[in-house]
Amino acid sequence: MKKFLLSCFLALGFGANAQYAYVGNFEDPGYNTTIYKQFGGGSRTTAAACNGTNGGQLAISSSATQTGYMIDLSEIGQTGNGQKIDVSVGYKKASTVTGTLSLAYFVLNTATNQWSVNTFGTPVTLTSAATTTCATLSGTIPAGIIQPGQVYGVGAWFVRSGSTSGNIYVDDITVNQEVVTTVPACTTINYPANGSTISAGNLSLAWDAVPTAVSYDVTVGTTPGGSDLVNVTVGGTTTNLTLATNTTYYAKVTPKNLNGSAAGCTEISFTTNNDIGYCGPITASAVTYPISSVSLNGVTNTSSAATGAPAHEDFTAIVLPVYAGIPNQLTVAATGLGTNRFGMTVFIDWNNDGDFNDGGEQYFTTPPLVGGTGATVNLAGNIAVPNGVSLGNKRMRIKYNFNSSTTALIDALLNPCANLGNGQVEDYTLSLLNPPSAPICASVSLPVSGSTDFPANGTITWNTVQYAAGYKVYIGTTPGGTDIANGIVVTGTTYKPALQANTMYYLKVVPYNTVGDAAGCTEISFTTTTVQYCGPLTYSTVEPTTNVTFAGINNTTSATVGGSPAHEFFLDKIGTVLTNTTYPISMNANTDGTTFRHFFAVFIDWNQDGDFDDAGEKYFTTPETFKFVLGSDGVNGTPAVGSIVVPEDAKLGQTRMRVKSAYYGSTGPNTEPNLSNFANACVTTGSSFGQVEDYTIQVNSATQGTSNVDKAKVSVYPNPFHDVLNISDVKGVKSVSVSDVAGRQVKTMKAAAHLNLSDLKTGLYIVTLHMEDGSVKSIKAIKK
Repeated sequence: MKKFLLSCFLALGFGANAQYAYVGNFEDPGYNTTIYKQFGGGSRTTAAACNGTNGGQLAISSSATQTGYMIDLSEIGQTGNGQKIDVSVGYKKASTVTGTLSLAYFVLNTATNQWSVNTFGTPVTLTSAATTTCATLSGTIPAGIIQPGQVYGVGAWFVRSGSTSGNIYVDDITVNQEVVTTVPACTTINYPANGSTISAGNLSLAWDAVPTAVSYDVTVGTTPGGSDLVNVTVGGTTTNLTLATNTTYYAKVTPKNLNGSAAGCTEISFTTNNDIGYCGPITASAVTYPISSVSLNGVTNTSSAATGAPAHEDFTAIVLPVYAGIPNQLTVAATGLGTNRFGMTVFIDWNNDGDFNDGGEQYFTTPPLVGGTGATVNLAGNIAVPNGVSLGNKRMRIKYNFNSSTTALIDALLNPCANLGNGQVEDYTLSLLNPPSAPICASVSLPVSGSTDFPANGTITWNTVQYAAGYKVYIGTTPGGTDIANGIVVTGTTYKPALQANTMYYLKVVPYNTVGDAAGCTEISFTTTTVQYCGPLTYSTVEPTTNVTFAGINNTTSATVGGSPAHEFFLDKIGTVLTNTTYPISMNANTDGTTFRHFFAVFIDWNQDGDFDDAGEKYFTTPETFKFVLGSDGVNGTPAVGSIVVPEDAKLGQTRMRVKSAYYGSTGPNTEPNLSNFANACVTTGSSFGQVEDYTIQVNSATQGTSNVDKAKVSVYPNPFHDVLNISDVKGVKSVSVSDVAGRQVKTMKAAAHLNLSDLKTGLYIVTLHMEDGSVKSIKAIKK
């Protein structure tokens, strides 16, 4: 049977007759779209009639290449009895369209309102020739498929085989369910055999179908007549069991229908041995590129690296140790082929149930994937043991196969039981143990003990220690102190604390596991310097930033392409800002072409921790906030302008501002990975043309400002003006700058009550008052 999922609206309804007997002839009265459901591309039409006036049309086109008609059995006022149903459908067709017409039953998932489409019987292949005389397609749905109390439909399903369009016609969808008045006979369990000894693990208990059985009651237990393992009712003829080793089981399957259950059915018994059965052996469809080395916790197995090795090798006689509660690094070497990418997945049956499908039993099946290229492919990854797993032997399966993608796996690697293309499978036995002892101490590699040059934002590093589940980090400002970090648990081998500059600290790193902490670990001391920022950054072609104007900074630099470094430091240029205040920023660059754009990103380290990664430290880095210059030579082009909001909680004092300019296409870096790279102050990946500039920002508190004027009350007059513009109150005003509507600064001057602007042309200008407290006020003024 073939299965599809489709959506269709319906309302539920049940009748009282315990049998389906219905002819869907598409005629009035009786026809309605509640009973007759169609899945797109058709309707009732007179051209489709086999008998009477109407039939159902299936209009096949490029948008409807497969579709069908059905009778919704839940809407015909009848109730099924679970027995077999004889189905027939009349059909004919117009010319050109080709494909396959099948009988089908449809099952509704009431949670999703989707129908699954299941074809049955022998389909008919329709050629391009027209069929003008109706033929009949007949088939039988076996007993037990259409279960009482569920929602089903019965009808026909067509799938186009070519590319032409046309019409298929159906009529007289006839449903006739068998009526049975007796209970079914007993069945025979055909696997496992009565009295047999089999492997433990997963088992599919199977039995023969009984013609009039609707379902089967299945009991499996560890005592005669018992049901402590399984006590279920099954609609089909199999059910899955999970069997323990060295155990005798008793199983019975009793068929039943609406008349009752079979009587006197025989129970069988079978016994499991000490083995756990697994799917396999796995095969490969091409020459195998084999695994040649597997290492785990000091035990290594090597095998032939020559192509053509067996697709599935059994190394379960080799026992690899694995420890609970700690990372266990698995390393694998395998044969590769040039630049072809191969991948690896690992499966471990932690609960010994004979499969690899339980939670925590699959490794490297989701990104980041494990893979590589080359003549020898070296692969590695950590195996973490899930919590609560019992100690003892477990089965591990390693799968290796060609897999070109770095983000998705082919089924050969994703499915532990799937056959391979050109790779190999190796099975091993793992011995799960507790760590043999507490770990030894770690050696801190950075900072060096006694050093005085460790950056305040530096990363502490140490070596990996065998049997360590993690590491406890202690940092203090006194010997043995923990006022900075008191046993902070780290799973890796690095830790980045928040430290003050020019301060001595005391550090100790203590590995631990389930046995305990490492004993006697040495404390070291070190002294910090100021924070260090990433950089300098590089561009292959320097298309320079030519002006940055912000909070008292007005820095104009060379517009020559390639005439300055890719990363320039203007740390002597200091902008002064107040917390919880908004400031304008203007930026220009040489785009080296009239149709090119340069986009700007601004980063400010408001918490002075040496990076630009915290919330509120990035500006103009999303598509909604992009700022750019178009076709600018860096001097005469219209600058990019925006606003910088200083956070209320910005740390007072001096910090770093970084301005990054880069060429991108007309829509900017609006897709990944360009968007993430553009928003990263430490990379220039994604553009080869641009420049980076760093500045110093002095952050003062708005609540401690010393302004001598309420700038909200400051105004300019007259407005419009002729030659002289007056400022109502110049107290607290440090300087004045005037810009045109394009953002170009055209004049700067000292603060004065009367500003002589006679040299300006007629037009609209932005007059910016730069206050002594570092804030600014911008006012539009018109010169006549």
